[in-house]
Order: sequence, then C-alpha cells, then structure tokens
Amino acid sequence: MVSTPTGHVRSKLGWAILKVLLGLETLGLVAVLGFTIVRSIAEPGDVTQEVSLVLMSAVSLAWVAVTFFGVVRSRASWARSSAVAIHVLTFAGGTGCLQLGIGPWWLGLGIVAIALIGFAAAIMARPEVAQTGA
Repeated sequence: MVSTPTGHVRSKLGWAILKVLLGLETLGLVAVLGFTIVRSIAEPGDVTQEVSLVLMSAVSLAWVAVTFFGVVRSRASWARSSAVAIHVLTFAGGTGCLQLGIGPWWLGLGIVAIALIGFAAAIMARPEVAQTGA
C-alpha cells in the first residue's frame, strides 16, 4: 500500500483531468481576453464599463493560469482548493447562462458539464505531502 494518498490511482486521475481542464480553460480565457480587448476598442461605449470588462477578463485569466501552473508543478493543496473554487464559480456561470438565455443552450450546458467534471477531479485529487527528514 502506498503511504501517501497521491500515489492512489484516483488521485493521479484527478490531477491528470485537472491539468487538461485547466490548460483548456486557460487557453479559452486567453481568447476571451483577446475578444474583449478587440471589442472594447472597436465599438464605442462607456469607457469605465469597457475597462472593467477587460480587467475582469485579465484577472480571471491570471487566476486560472496560476492554478494551472500550480497543478502542473506542485500538486499543492492551494492549487486543489483553487480548482474547486474555480469550478464552483464556473458552475454558477453555466447555470446563469442557461437560466438567462445568454448564448445557445449547448454553451451553457457545456460550461456546466466542464464545471462538474473539474469539481469532481479536484475532489479526487489529493495534494502532495512534503516528506520531512527524521
């Protein structure tokens, strides 16, 4: 039997799923940030609203990217906790998309599915335990 929970098959599967999902989410948020910047420049509108949308996109990208690199590099408990929080908020965004009719129904359903898979993967993943010298 493996002494640390990170050696378990479910934990390894959880970390692998998190790597893939957070990597794809990071790439998706890069695209969202790009579209937000282009749209805010191309269409006239309230400057404060445009700046707030760009900042929100940038902060979201930074949070998901830092979590992705934390999952890839350290498998630390903070990365797991951050992934749980990200996917809980993603679930809320997806259900809001479905309830408010923002975009096509399959987009909201896809966001909800990604959130549920990411949440389950974050729960399955166990953080690395640092070995102390005796």
